Amino acid sequence: MVVDDEYEVADIVKKMLESEGLEVTTAHDGQEALDKLEEQQPDLILLDIMMPGMDGWETLRAIKRDQRFSHIPVSMLTALPLTPEDTRSKPIDHIENYIVKPFTKKALLHKINDILEREKEIQDMYDTIRREVGEEEAEEYRRLSMAVNRQRRLIGVIVDSTVSELKDSIKNLILSQKRMIEAMNKKIADIEELVERKSDKK
Repeated sequence: MVVDDEYEVADIVKKMLESEGLEVTTAHDGQEALDKLEEQQPDLILLDIMMPGMDGWETLRAIKRDQRFSHIPVSMLTALPLTPEDTRSKPIDHIENYIVKPFTKKALLHKINDILEREKEIQDMYDTIRREVGEEEAEEYRRLSMAVNRQRRLIGVIVDSTVSELKDSIKNLILSQKRMIEAMNKKIADIEELVERKSDKK
């Protein structure tokens, strides 16, 4: 389900996904999305943040409050990268990831497939565990797997939304670690070469 108050955006996303063989329904505000969920439950909801009336965050809260819909993964659509200020007091831990508009078809499919493929893997393993071990263990597996998967994506969301100064600090830390590893590898190679030379002299 694609939820966006801009009809053109919703239609473009719908056509992108339908060209890949996916079935897509659209809604143009939060209430319409909730009404349509009463009739059909999609495998994924792409939910715009900036909408008049009930915005994306309010709609997300309503979806996750309802036990009938709370299991459906939600990815947010946003015109700008999210910042810590934007997500303060927002239910960011309930989203799978977010997609910044405008986006390419390739980027959109990558985000969607990352969610749907992992959901299928979890479901397949759940079915196997339930059949071979039992319902209780299968439910525990699914609960933990979905939590871990959501945290993995949430880290990506946080990194993507981090202010540029912190991004630079993280980048510098990684480069520093890389240089240290390279220096250690060189030292290891020097020691191995020294051992090899001594062995050759014997």
